[in-house]
Amino acid sequence: MKRSWVWVALLLSVGINIGILATVGVSRVRREARSERSPDQNGAPPFERIANHLQLEGEEREEFIEIQKRLFRASRQHQEALHQLRAELRHEVMSDSPKPAKVDELLADIGETHKDLNRLMVESVLASRKIMTPEQQRRYVQILERIQDGSRRFGSRGGMSPGRPDRRPPPPGKP
Repeated sequence: MKRSWVWVALLLSVGINIGILATVGVSRVRREARSERSPDQNGAPPFERIANHLQLEGEEREEFIEIQKRLFRASRQHQEALHQLRAELRHEVMSDSPKPAKVDELLADIGETHKDLNRLMVESVLASRKIMTPEQQRRYVQILERIQDGSRRFGSRGGMSPGRPDRRPPPPGKP
């Protein structure tokens, strides 16, 4: 009996964490969808603003923008699939009699979808860099690093970006 409660607590914990991740993921997808539609303060859509910053022109510029749009559309589809899979996992875990095989299948599908999404991102970055000069590549990598740093700020460190001191108060009893 005692072991079954541990199992239930573990599953509830996993379900809550999955719910939090799903909420964050949906929020990011919605924010990205708004940013693709809305121009920046200079009147240029985000992909064009990046192309401007990289000083891409002609065919390279058009190809870069198309690569980014394809990635954005594919990413949105993968994020929606992840949202659906996580909802199914939460439902299964919270059901009266969760089936371990179904949970394992859903976890495998979530992992596979994450892997596919990461592959799409890597392929997009590599394809983009292929059309750039070395200086444009350097600036592009800097942009990607800033984007990555920005997304980490909302990760597991309580809103702090990596490398910055944690400004949360220490736990009780710690100096």
